[in-house]
Amino acid sequence: MKVREWERKKQLLKKASEKKDLENAIIKQELEQSEKYDEEERNKILNMKANELIRAAQQGELDPVHILRAYIHKACTVTQKFNSVTGINRDAENNAKQLKNGNNNTHRPLYGLPFSIKECCDIKGMDTTIGLVNLIGIPAKEDCVLVKVLKHCGAIPFAKTNLPQLMFSFESSNPVYGETGNPHNVDFTPGGSSSGEGSLIGSGGSLLGFGTDTGGSIRCPAHMSGVCGLKPTLNRLSIVGLGNILPGSNCVTTSVGPLATDVDTLVLAMRAILCPLMFELDRTVPPIPFNDEVYSSKKRLRIGYYLDDGYMEPVPAVKRAVVEAKEALEKAGHELIPFHVPRIADAMKILVSSVFFADAGEFNQKRLKIDFVGKRLENLYQQWSLSDLKCKLLSMFKSPRLRQDLLLHKGGDRSTTRLWSLARDAAAFVDHYTALWLNLNLDAMICPAFPVVACPKGGISNVSAMASHTALYNMLNYPAGVVPVTKVNQKDIEDLENYKGHYQDEWDQHIKEVTKGSIGMPVGVQCVAPTWQDELCLRVMHEVEEQLKKFKHHN
Repeated sequence: MKVREWERKKQLLKKASEKKDLENAIIKQELEQSEKYDEEERNKILNMKANELIRAAQQGELDPVHILRAYIHKACTVTQKFNSVTGINRDAENNAKQLKNGNNNTHRPLYGLPFSIKECCDIKGMDTTIGLVNLIGIPAKEDCVLVKVLKHCGAIPFAKTNLPQLMFSFESSNPVYGETGNPHNVDFTPGGSSSGEGSLIGSGGSLLGFGTDTGGSIRCPAHMSGVCGLKPTLNRLSIVGLGNILPGSNCVTTSVGPLATDVDTLVLAMRAILCPLMFELDRTVPPIPFNDEVYSSKKRLRIGYYLDDGYMEPVPAVKRAVVEAKEALEKAGHELIPFHVPRIADAMKILVSSVFFADAGEFNQKRLKIDFVGKRLENLYQQWSLSDLKCKLLSMFKSPRLRQDLLLHKGGDRSTTRLWSLARDAAAFVDHYTALWLNLNLDAMICPAFPVVACPKGGISNVSAMASHTALYNMLNYPAGVVPVTKVNQKDIEDLENYKGHYQDEWDQHIKEVTKGSIGMPVGVQCVAPTWQDELCLRVMHEVEEQLKKFKHHN
């Protein structure tokens, strides 16, 4: 039996190695092809913003093919260091030529803009493996709805980007494509699970990308890689044609959203793709176009803020980022109101037991049993594989928070009655949280983007330990985005000496230890708005971004 298992793993590793070698060869070919284009023009293109590129292409000042080739060159160059790209779309140049040669295409709102997208999103002719070796060699038969709409708007899909296996991690590794590095330090994690997007955009290899978010998978890499990212309200954008982390789950479902170098590009993308074609191709998406009146409003806002959710205390740099964002918004004339997150331990219990591990990991365990388990998923897979008895025995030696988490990983009672009960608990929590917002008359919220900053690879592999600040807004179904604020400084590192956490358990100690070498790494802030108020969320993000620019300019 052991011999057969060894042979199976050997074959899987060979298959993964061949796939990686093939994609690397294509990347090398695409890089050589792109080097034939004018270097001076390429550098000019790479220094332009998204709206400037679109305008130049529409006016005939830049060729869409040349814009595409500039970004293929950059992406192929940076991925050799950071391993952010899983594959280059071989049809991208044909797409650009067809766009250029077609009639009346220049009016398209994203005309000539290349974009990257997370590997779990279908592009016709490219694999969607989500890091599973057994899914190699099964190319998508058609584009996902999002890609169809983006192409309709004049954008060109040119690259797929890396992700952790099954997207079940805030890390960046899988057995098919390997591990992605942070654009500010290749030995650090870029965050996950939209790891490749954060890394590629953060290193200048893409102006606009798209990731998915079930518990923080857009916001975590935006924060750690120093870029902007938006998790929209669920079903504001179509998820048809996307690989799902938790197929069948109703309490929390995956959202898809944009990442970019600045908030203006996020807005540019959202304004374009919230169009009739999106609503026609996916009838589950409400026909709500982008609301420019809300985004452009000058109304003074009441914005809540908190530095800590009471479950996983953020490191000093993350708290400082919230304070700086608060001060920036106050200077812009807004009223900032202290907020206390209610019943966060209850919220995490609901999230872990009814969302992430309602089936005790059975579905994903079955997928992994016939595949190769990646190094960043090994601990979770081992927990899923424990018998109920072993799980209970091990939990006896854990601190209270870790004991509860371990038992919830196994799902406990998995009856329909319990699942419905948890769904009722989730709905009650949403009602309670919303009532607090209404009582305080809040328009929006700013809060920590994540409890830690970018740290050495492998440092944030525990999903439930790190998810409270982000997954809360998946359960609430509030749009939430991250915008860069600052970088870790020496005082932040020194202040770690006084960090204790709320439980003084091994999770708290781990956070303290793993971020001691994170000086100079980016730190973002999370901006949140009520359900369907995505434009308001973007407005708050933009105001934070603009006020911080003014502050840096004056200093």
